[in-house]
Amino acid sequence: MCPNIWNDILIAPDKFKGSLTASEFCAVAKKVFAELCPEARTVCLPLADGGEGSLDCFVTATGATVVDGDFTGPDGDPVRASFAIHGNTAFIEMSATAGLALTRIRNPLYTTTYGVGEQVAQAVHAGATEIVLAIGGSATNDAGCGMAAALGWRFVDKDGNSFVPTGGTLDRIAEMFPPEKAPTFSVVTLCDVENPLFGPDGAAYVYAPQKGASPDDVRILDKNLVAFNALCAAHGKDLSAVKGGGAAGGLGAGTVFFLGASLQAGAETFFRLTDAYDKIAAADLVVTGEGKIDAQTLQGKTVGTLYAAAHGKPFVAFCGKREGEVPFECIEINDPALSLDENMKLTSAHLKKAIAERFS
Repeated sequence: MCPNIWNDILIAPDKFKGSLTASEFCAVAKKVFAELCPEARTVCLPLADGGEGSLDCFVTATGATVVDGDFTGPDGDPVRASFAIHGNTAFIEMSATAGLALTRIRNPLYTTTYGVGEQVAQAVHAGATEIVLAIGGSATNDAGCGMAAALGWRFVDKDGNSFVPTGGTLDRIAEMFPPEKAPTFSVVTLCDVENPLFGPDGAAYVYAPQKGASPDDVRILDKNLVAFNALCAAHGKDLSAVKGGGAAGGLGAGTVFFLGASLQAGAETFFRLTDAYDKIAAADLVVTGEGKIDAQTLQGKTVGTLYAAAHGKPFVAFCGKREGEVPFECIEINDPALSLDENMKLTSAHLKKAIAERFS
C-alpha cells in the first residue's frame, strides 16, 4: 500500500523495446497510482539513453518544439523526419534519417548519413547553438562523411572529382576540405557503446552484419575505415583510440573529427537535459522499468543511472525479463506460461497488474 510518506512519486522508465514506449509506461503507472495513492503527486519523466525513442522522451520531458522537414534517407531517397529545439539546444535522433528501419538497400557499403547533416544544418539555421545527437540504430558505416558533406565538407578522389563517400568508398578519398565558415555550434554525441572505429571490436566487424553486410563486405568496410582514419591522422586527428568512435558505423568518430563533438554517456546527458536530477531529489519514491534488466543495466544504462542518482530512496523497477542479480527491487511482469510474442502484446496489461499488486 502507499504510505503517507510518499507525497511525491517519480515515474521514470525507459522503453520496453517493441512493446511499450517510456511515455506509455508513464501513462499506465500514473493511472494506477491515481487509484491507489490519490493524495500523492506523481511526476512522469520518460527517459532514454540516446537510442531510438530518445527524441520523443526529450520532447515529452522538456516541452521542446518539434520541427518537421524533408531530408535525405539512408538510401538517398527523401524521408520525412523531425528533430526538436528547446531553448538554444537542438535534439536530433540520427535514426530518423539514417536508421536501419528506413533502408531498403540494407547494405552499409552504400547507405549514407547525409540526412543527419541536413538536420544539423536546419537546426543551426533555426537558432540552435548546441546540438545533441543521439546515434543509436544506424543503417550506415560511412564514418559520418555523408553528414559532413551536407554541412559543407568537400571530398575529392585522386582525380580531383568531388563525391559523397559511403562505407564502400571511404578509401577513394584522396583529400577532404572543410567548409569555408567554421561551425558556430557545439555538439554532444550520445553514445552508449565504447567500440573503436575499426578492428575486431570496431564498427564494421561488430555492427555491420546486422545492417546487412556479408563477411566480405565487413572486411571492405573495416579496411575503408582504416584508410579514413589514416587521412584524419594526416590532418592531426587520429581517431583510432576514441572510445565510442565505432558507434553508428563510425559516426561517433566522425562527429569528433568533423564537428569537434564530445562523446558522452547517453543516460547521464539525457538526465541533464531533462532536469532529471532535480526531479529525483524531490521524489519520495522512484518507479522505473525497462524491457530487460541485467548486469549491463548498472553500466551506464538508464535504469542503473537512475538508481545511482536515487541515493537510497525507495526504488522499484519493473521489467519484462531479469537476468542475474541487481541491487534494487526488480519485478518481472511477463507471464512464464506465455511466449515472448504473447507477453509483448500484453505488456501494458501485465505492467498495470504488477504495479497494482506491488503497491496495493
